[in-house]
Amino acid sequence: MATIKEHCCGADAFFDHKRAVTQYADYLKKGPTKVTARMIQQLENQVIKDGTLLDIGGGIGALAWWFLEKNGARTTAVEASSAYLELAEKYATEQGWEAKARFIFGDFAGMHNDVPVADFVTLDKVVCCYPEYRSILQASCQKANGYLALSYPMDGFLSRIVAFFAGLKTRLKADDFKPYIHPVVKMRQLIKEQGFERVAHDLAFPWHVETYRRVDKAEAEAKAKAEESFN
Repeated sequence: MATIKEHCCGADAFFDHKRAVTQYADYLKKGPTKVTARMIQQLENQVIKDGTLLDIGGGIGALAWWFLEKNGARTTAVEASSAYLELAEKYATEQGWEAKARFIFGDFAGMHNDVPVADFVTLDKVVCCYPEYRSILQASCQKANGYLALSYPMDGFLSRIVAFFAGLKTRLKADDFKPYIHPVVKMRQLIKEQGFERVAHDLAFPWHVETYRRVDKAEAEAKAKAEESFN
């Protein structure tokens, strides 16, 4: 496992061994969480066989394990919590997936140049861990050859109240980590500008769950001409 610097938001300390063990036990007993399950449902509409997955901030690895069970060729997990990554590696070994699953410890935003591109890139509850969303989204889009799937919180008034109290709780515990609410419209526009179109959307309050497909240049030009003709 590569030992890269800790996540800029203190994720390695916040997502500690106790929290990792709890989520790992829940996964073994119940399967993926509600939000992760929604993302899986969206991705199941795509061809997974022989594809590659880059799972950013994937925790104990629920998305990666589903991907390999669907005959994906290879997964790469970049995770800022050493405790989560340790359990993910343990599960991969138990399933005999050591040759198919690669694990990297570190902050993806600071090391994305050293991470390979993939057919699928996933960020399940990851963007909200960063105080600035542009860099993490741009880097993620650059690594996605085919599809980008992500979940992030709604940006309404109620969500901001929830985020405030969640942040207050971590500060009272002297944690460096805190959640962030980013403007939904601007995030979606950024992804579109990177050459993607949205193909699926679900709302699992307070989380948006979305999948985007990379549009090749010829397809984008044809669509733009069609829109001009229509207008």
